Amino acid sequence: MSRDSAPTLTGQLLKLGRTRTGGVSQRTRQAVLATATAALTAVLLGLAVIAATFDGRDLRDAMRQPVITASPEQATAWWGENPDSVGRWQHSVVYLDPVDPAAAPPPGLDSWPEPGQVYLSPALADAGPGVRNRYGEHAGTIGPQGLLSPTERLAYVGLAEDAAVPDGWMHPITGFGPQGYYLFGEKMTLTPAAQDLMIGVYLAFVVLPAAGLFVVAARFAAAGRDRRAALLTALGARTRHQFLVGLSSCLPAILTGTALGTLAVVPALAADVTVPGIDYTVRTADVRRMWWVLLVAVAASAASAGLGYAALHARRARRGTTRPRPATDRVATWKIALFALFTAVASASALIPAGSPWTIPVYALGLIGALAFAPSALAALLARVGAAVAHRGLRTGRPSWIVAGRWCQHRPGVLARLVAPVVIGVVTLVNMHYFLASETLTSVQARQADERLADSVLQVSAHDLTAERVTETARALPERAHLMAVDTAEEGEGPTVLRAPCPTLRSLRLDCPEQPTPVDPGTGDIRFTTLVNWQINSDVRIQASPAPPAEGSVEQLAVLSPMEGPLTLAEVRDTLHPVLGPTARIDRLVSLEMTPANARLSQWGALLGGYGLALLATASLISAGGHIAEAARSTAPLSVLAGRRRWHLGIALGFITAPMALAAVLSAALGLPLGTVIQQNRQVPVAPPDTLATITLGAVVLALAAGLAAGTASARVAATWRPGRH
Repeated sequence: MSRDSAPTLTGQLLKLGRTRTGGVSQRTRQAVLATATAALTAVLLGLAVIAATFDGRDLRDAMRQPVITASPEQATAWWGENPDSVGRWQHSVVYLDPVDPAAAPPPGLDSWPEPGQVYLSPALADAGPGVRNRYGEHAGTIGPQGLLSPTERLAYVGLAEDAAVPDGWMHPITGFGPQGYYLFGEKMTLTPAAQDLMIGVYLAFVVLPAAGLFVVAARFAAAGRDRRAALLTALGARTRHQFLVGLSSCLPAILTGTALGTLAVVPALAADVTVPGIDYTVRTADVRRMWWVLLVAVAASAASAGLGYAALHARRARRGTTRPRPATDRVATWKIALFALFTAVASASALIPAGSPWTIPVYALGLIGALAFAPSALAALLARVGAAVAHRGLRTGRPSWIVAGRWCQHRPGVLARLVAPVVIGVVTLVNMHYFLASETLTSVQARQADERLADSVLQVSAHDLTAERVTETARALPERAHLMAVDTAEEGEGPTVLRAPCPTLRSLRLDCPEQPTPVDPGTGDIRFTTLVNWQINSDVRIQASPAPPAEGSVEQLAVLSPMEGPLTLAEVRDTLHPVLGPTARIDRLVSLEMTPANARLSQWGALLGGYGLALLATASLISAGGHIAEAARSTAPLSVLAGRRRWHLGIALGFITAPMALAAVLSAALGLPLGTVIQQNRQVPVAPPDTLATITLGAVVLALAAGLAAGTASARVAATWRPGRH
């Protein structure tokens, strides 16, 4: 062979990287790495889709914003908004009164609604019976360009000519566009803090587990590659040589995994996609508009996977030795310091003043950093525990304690990868609890009160509730419904007087005083006591008098109906909205309406946590599998000294089950400070001990199963081991 045709050093290194290094088969290693790369690519594409969705929402919100002017004479229309709800879901009702019919209507409408006409979003139109005609004559639907999302509930209503609205309730506008800023629709309920929280949760719950899965897959069954790296170092290889070998060994799997992961975004590019388990639709137009972000995500995934894998295998051995460094080194002190620092940052972010835009970013940074370095810090602790166990084993003559303790003492890197899924998984479960535990003690009491009342008493408020309008309200309701006026003193100074005819007061088990008379606590039936406890809670007096006021207007009305056959909230709303007009507010005494966006935030937290747990479960299987294979190979020679299955089980339980179980216990405690911000944001109690105990017990059971599997595998391998076999 001529010198010109001789292979170059680079070519030889690239070829060397594709050779088998012993242990598990090359095909298995490539499949594991391709799976992890596909998951990483899909997760980064998911982050790109989230960014594209929020960007599309912001663009549509900007284009439909009312541009409010301080000069009414320059107005082309008048604009007003009032919240309402269907079932437990809130929505915005926007009232429009055009001054110049030639002016452009809001996005999503081809023309201004006529007085008394209503345009509904498709989601609101299908929300329940009666809602189509609640605000007027249904004239059509709002187009997609006028909605933040396909599932947004929104109504545009043409202001009736005889509508009673207070001065200043309608705003003069010159048009619609980014110059305006008014929170309504889903933008009112999904605040920027909620968006930041969702992105932070995605990074912590999904991206971090995907990165952990990749690191575990990259180091899967790496003993043979470590021996090869040590040999190359002894032959004079430098970091760049090791890097080329590592890159060559991973490149086919990286490219395959990237291609497979890219398929995850194809459905969102082809058509609108409904997120499984959540009533939310991702608009394909948003995803297509940000196509370049998808390309960046794919490129970033492939580059980070390839460079990360090669960097993990480009580690230099100690000078003067051919032993690979990572398996026998101690954990770097700076990793422990960073873990402590990030934990302090995540915990201290709860002290940032409420409403600050820095709370969620600082918390997300601290949470991700703490979870990233927690396995290393825990591995350092486990190494010290392992040394103590080995020493105890020497003194008491327990071989399994010696082997398991020394294994933990001298393999902190392996331990860190073993406990990483446990640490991140337990903390994720604690935070998921805060998303799932959407009810506080107050909300539980409120829900129970609503269930007892069953809409038998509802509160009604509107502008200018004069005697005439109260009388119209009473006539519109069915015969079994009765009205009670709630007269509140000006500026809250003085008693609240509840007025109703004597038969109505008798139905509430009350007396019929002709003058405002105080009521003793606990007097009356459950409807009256709930009204007092939840809506007034101050000096209350009753008076037998017609609900329509003799002069002026009343502030609020209560609609009473029999508890054995009550009216429904939807029925009363559909009946009274046409009578009372745009400013009507009709609710239960204990309003539990939820905003769709914030309700979905709870669902998103649970869903993303589920995705992250699936990734962590995969990482745990791969880590435990590689750990078991390495343990079986390493401990097999000891079978000539102790061939009993019990001995193998003892070792496996010592260096697999014990570290994972201890990690579960410590992580449950760590989850409390790391979950403070989410707990406060969701306004739910701190995770109770029984919840933490359940999460910890589940992790311990999995650790026990992994240890038993490792012991069984070790015993089987030991039975067939022969000297000289790796």
